[in-house]
Amino acid sequence: MLQIYGAYLAWYILRPYLAFDTDNSVLTSEYWSQLGDAIAIALDAGGLSIAGVGMLAATTAAMPLGLLAYHCYLIWAGMTTNESQKWADWRDDMADGCVFKASRQALQTHNRLRKYGQREANANGHNPTLDLDHEPEVAWPISSDQVIVCTSDGKPPMGQEALWTRIWNLGDVDNLYDLGGWDNFMGVLRGR
Repeated sequence: MLQIYGAYLAWYILRPYLAFDTDNSVLTSEYWSQLGDAIAIALDAGGLSIAGVGMLAATTAAMPLGLLAYHCYLIWAGMTTNESQKWADWRDDMADGCVFKASRQALQTHNRLRKYGQREANANGHNPTLDLDHEPEVAWPISSDQVIVCTSDGKPPMGQEALWTRIWNLGDVDNLYDLGGWDNFMGVLRGR
């Protein structure tokens, strides 16, 4: 907005120097010759401090507006700039059929059964890694039960094939930080 305002101020200051005969048709060489002369006079009168900075502001104002629009989209989508690149990579891998998801709890149970056997796994069902002495105040879950893997051969991890489901799009993946467009925006405004 500051760039647009700066371009407007430069135009407002230099407007008296931009006067020329507008009775000529836009398609004539006289019109373009007079316009070019008026612009040259205005640039000379304004110098680098007014005309140069005003032209720079006018020609580059669309860039930060595009960046603003992109970041508003990211807030709406509930992701950071870094995550947007990573999600794009995951989306490509999903299109290739190389991404699978499974339940973290099912994987932990499967691994305990493999390591300790049926009796020990049932007795040792407690998972100490999920115990938190102090949970920070956040509106989203601390962790997800969902585990996502990408394989190079398009097959689920060996020995656990029944636990994994192939996923084809990002809609099948839980984004812990996506609270919805409005709540994401309010969270950003509150510094969370």
